[in-house]
Amino acid sequence: MERKAAALVTYLAIEGPTQRSRLASLLWPDAPDRAARVNLRQLLRRLRLTLGEDSLAGEDPVWLCEGLIVDALLFRKSFDAREYSKLTDFQGELLAGFSYDDCGELEEWLRLQRTRFHYLQCRAAEAEALRLEQAGQLEAALDTVRRLLQLQPTSEQAWQTAIRLHLRLGDRSSALRAYRDCREQLHRELGIDASPETRALVQELERPSEQERPRARSSDEVPLVMLSPPELVGRDTEWALLEEAWAAGRPVYVLGEAGIGKTRLVSEFCSAQGSWLLVAARPADPSTPYATSARVSRAVLGLEPERPLEPWVRQEIARLVPELEPSAPPLPSSPEEKARLAEALARLIRTRCGEMSALVLDDAHRADAASLELHLRVQDLLLEPEHGGDTLRMLTCFRMGELSPAFEERLREHREAGLAAWLSLEPLMLASAGELLAQMGVPRLEAIVPQLAKYTGCNPLFLIETVRSLVAAGFDGSFPAAPPPSDRVTWIVEQRLKRLSPDALRLARTVALAGADFSLELAACVLGLNPDQLAAPWKELEEAKVLRGATFTQGVLRRTVIETLPQPVREAVLRRISACLQQRR
Repeated sequence: MERKAAALVTYLAIEGPTQRSRLASLLWPDAPDRAARVNLRQLLRRLRLTLGEDSLAGEDPVWLCEGLIVDALLFRKSFDAREYSKLTDFQGELLAGFSYDDCGELEEWLRLQRTRFHYLQCRAAEAEALRLEQAGQLEAALDTVRRLLQLQPTSEQAWQTAIRLHLRLGDRSSALRAYRDCREQLHRELGIDASPETRALVQELERPSEQERPRARSSDEVPLVMLSPPELVGRDTEWALLEEAWAAGRPVYVLGEAGIGKTRLVSEFCSAQGSWLLVAARPADPSTPYATSARVSRAVLGLEPERPLEPWVRQEIARLVPELEPSAPPLPSSPEEKARLAEALARLIRTRCGEMSALVLDDAHRADAASLELHLRVQDLLLEPEHGGDTLRMLTCFRMGELSPAFEERLREHREAGLAAWLSLEPLMLASAGELLAQMGVPRLEAIVPQLAKYTGCNPLFLIETVRSLVAAGFDGSFPAAPPPSDRVTWIVEQRLKRLSPDALRLARTVALAGADFSLELAACVLGLNPDQLAAPWKELEEAKVLRGATFTQGVLRRTVIETLPQPVREAVLRRISACLQQRR
């Protein structure tokens, strides 16, 4: 079926009877009204010839006849009837392979419908997997979960189900492999680690079963305590600041570099206060307006899925979650629409999170701009308790250097106006780093704490990952000159370096390769600049916490700066450094 014919049939199947003027403007937005109507009349004629005279009915409006079979319509009817087993045959996205970038409004409608159908596919797969598991059909349930993971590879709940099913089937090795695949997906796509609930599922995998004889641990199997040490250390001051903000009912912004422990601190603190909800922004969110807000809305709706919504709230939230309404309104554009959407989302959070103590937006630096703006509006609306009730605390975690300057300024304004507390996490002190490493239970590790601290800059995640790499490579009690790399640490460091300007990165490479011979005069000679021209890149490196003086804040930073240089370029820079040193002498 041709592109616009497929769009017309699908639109009528989903939206029902539609005026001709509406269809013409959707399919031919740039054509004059008369020409668009002629094109529509010809298209309808071709469809009746192709599908049969009894396929389309009505003159104005136009609708599909009952006997016409359309996948989108069958899918929705099966979903509404909860016949989830029938939905496993529906694969791919709505109108797959077609693009309508020349029809702006139609393209936007299709984007929302694709999102809606993808959501329904995921929910149907979840429900069917649960039904099959409860019926004892574990293999069939596992197949359904695998299909769900193809649709939603970052769904930690789906990974948990897969791990649980493997364990119930007695397949310990597949359960462990699923756990590792889960961690890899979450790290690669979201930049986060598996939750304590997921880790708890595999705790028993660390203990050999009665049928298994003790065996040597392979390089990629490490004790669970090495994945996440059980006790939070070195954060007493930050904990006290959180308690102060909590008592005042103020929102909190928690910022720090990747791996510094923002999520761990906030999770443990909120757990100590009562029930709470965490929603994380994702790397792909900035490409879709309100993507993060839609995820927050779905998470809140999922707390009490059967509870009815006030009609006006339902209508507004349908802008973000289009599956709530058959004909959801478009995303807000005017200030009035944005304000009303914020009021609706605040109302939704109040009613559904009434028993909760806190709502956490994690990795907010990954959120789209529209969601960040809406988040601040909702946060302001939730500051005052409703009807004498308690205030729901809002906590927002982000990496400071990865927000837009405009939004950074908005956050500072909130802080200075007393509307939010500001908590900046710094690397651990040396003593706290030692406490953290002691929890990992690795013999002779205490002897190399100072070297580990210098190499990782006392970043908690970097410490843990570096020790894991050492153990996997066969730790002998000494700190090697070139520690075995951790893929996770290397990826994080490379992302930091990518955010540097070309001038700052060239200066960092000069500092790294010059080593003890480095000086500003040497850098100016190597880079062909005047010393005063190094001020801006030098300041950038210090603000990005890459350098402190002429020293890298983390040994792994210096190592990655060097190793990301192609060998021929590295040798050319070294020759330039040598020539400048000779010239100075």
